[in-house]
Amino acid sequence: MGDGSSKAGNMDPSHPYYVHHSDQPGHMLVPVKLNGANYQSWSKAMIHALTAKNKLGFIDGSLEAPSQKEKPTEFALWNQCNSLILSWLTHSVETDMAEGVIHAKTAYQVWSDLKDQFSQKNAPAIFQIQKSIATISQGSMSVASYYIKLKALWDELENYRDPYTCNHAKAHQEQLQEDRLMQFLMGLNESYKGVRSNILMMTPLPNVRQAYSLVIQEQTQRQLSSELTETFTIAANVQSKASGIKNTKTCDHCHRSGHTIEECRTLKYYCKFCDKNGHTEDRCRRKNNKAGLPQQNRASRSKPQSAANMAENSNMNDDNSLMSFSPEYLQKLAKALSTMNQNSSSGNNDIFANAAGLNDGEDDWLG
Repeated sequence: MGDGSSKAGNMDPSHPYYVHHSDQPGHMLVPVKLNGANYQSWSKAMIHALTAKNKLGFIDGSLEAPSQKEKPTEFALWNQCNSLILSWLTHSVETDMAEGVIHAKTAYQVWSDLKDQFSQKNAPAIFQIQKSIATISQGSMSVASYYIKLKALWDELENYRDPYTCNHAKAHQEQLQEDRLMQFLMGLNESYKGVRSNILMMTPLPNVRQAYSLVIQEQTQRQLSSELTETFTIAANVQSKASGIKNTKTCDHCHRSGHTIEECRTLKYYCKFCDKNGHTEDRCRRKNNKAGLPQQNRASRSKPQSAANMAENSNMNDDNSLMSFSPEYLQKLAKALSTMNQNSSSGNNDIFANAAGLNDGEDDWLG
């Protein structure tokens, strides 16, 4: 530890007597003050804070006070740190408990008194924690929220347990991990029974953190499938409405469906060559046949007419690119995605079979 002859300003920062300029007596090292009932969590937080500042030896008794007579300089440095820690402890307990801290001479004395007073096994608290662990379930919580809440209960219970230091400590830790894995899996919603079964069949069993990661992956896959299903369902509904609107068109002139009287070709087009309505002279078959041009078959003639009908409805279809599929196709695809969402945890990857080979079989109006 050295003879303590070094001045504080020139001291090695790793020395327990070193005090940083930011270490002020009025600071509260932990966010929550000790009220008695929270001793387990409070003491752990204080140990972490004092360890970070290299001052743990002042409260656990490993750094005793040097002789004031034989080593006055070192004693002065030790006393400075001791007083600083006493001040931190005073600001870290409730007001009605601070009186006992103020009159203590050493930080070790205060720490020992608080430990004797509050660290006794609290049977009612342990009972309540164990009961919460036994009854907790995911319910409406997300998997992450459920796991965090369960882990907090495990950590709180561990504060009341003495650590195992015997030869069987490793075996005890392995058994503890298995118990926690079972507790985590039991509390999951039944919708995760597939991934739960897969985890239980693994050899060796994963620890609870690994199992949590697997369940999170399952949850992410379900969310993606649900979003795709919703997208296709909406598109199918919009397409169905659009198709319904188109099918309600009826021409009052020629009484054919698929167009209105304003769009009727028999009124819009007139051929001077054959003296008939419905087409223009440049598309007249009689004229083209007399000119020796090849006669178009019905399929080829339907193409420009089909394109015209598609152009009539282009404004309606521009809002959703998925509407190029038929409502029946989109409905079946949405159903397939829903099936995948239900069976993904059991490894069923064949659910798209029902959707394979589907096509849009709607005929264009030939007029």
